[in-house]
Amino acid sequence: MTRDATAGAITESKLEAPRPFVFVEIDFPTGFVRLNSTDRTISFDSGSGAEDFLGKGNMGSVSTIGEGAGLQAQGVELSLSGIPASHISAAFENAQRRAGKVWVAFLDSSYTLVSDPVLVFSGLVDNSAISLGKTATVTIFLESRLITWERVKIQRYTNESQQQLFSGDKFLEFVNQMLEKELLWGFANSDQVPRRVSTGNALTADFARILGVPPSLITGEPPSDSGSDR
Repeated sequence: MTRDATAGAITESKLEAPRPFVFVEIDFPTGFVRLNSTDRTISFDSGSGAEDFLGKGNMGSVSTIGEGAGLQAQGVELSLSGIPASHISAAFENAQRRAGKVWVAFLDSSYTLVSDPVLVFSGLVDNSAISLGKTATVTIFLESRLITWERVKIQRYTNESQQQLFSGDKFLEFVNQMLEKELLWGFANSDQVPRRVSTGNALTADFARILGVPPSLITGEPPSDSGSDR
């Protein structure tokens, strides 16, 4: 982690009693939900301007974030407890395949944010589970973007798939008709297209004349021996 940490964060991490915490940002369909694991709201610029990350115990726990030596997908599990009523509706939204990020940060002795938080995970929401009681607890599973390499692509270059993505778009409207379509490249109509002879794949002399080459060059047959001047 130290390869991305600032000198201030490294200093705080080496204290006998450091004050680490995490920022979490989830891109729900109706807007971002930003939380942190402290007991207070902290403002933090995650790349698009300073935003408030709610505290007050809303951030329950974060599972261990693995880092392997090889190229493999790693996931993380987030537990959000005591969700405010203003955010409970977002928990029921389908956030699958939307972005989620986790940062590790430190507070100094005056409980001020130490610059800069370290981004330790950036991935996509896989699924979530909701437990309702006196308060709501939401468990969100984030997967690395590498996991998409293991998923079968169900979209096709068909009009049906295109309509699912962009309703009313006609770019692929005639793609099915083009599968067996004969295209006359370089000819005004089909009557001008030279026909193949019945033997093998050789072309007719008409085609050779159009190309401006001897027929023997196309058919592969040896030229006729008409004699030569000596």
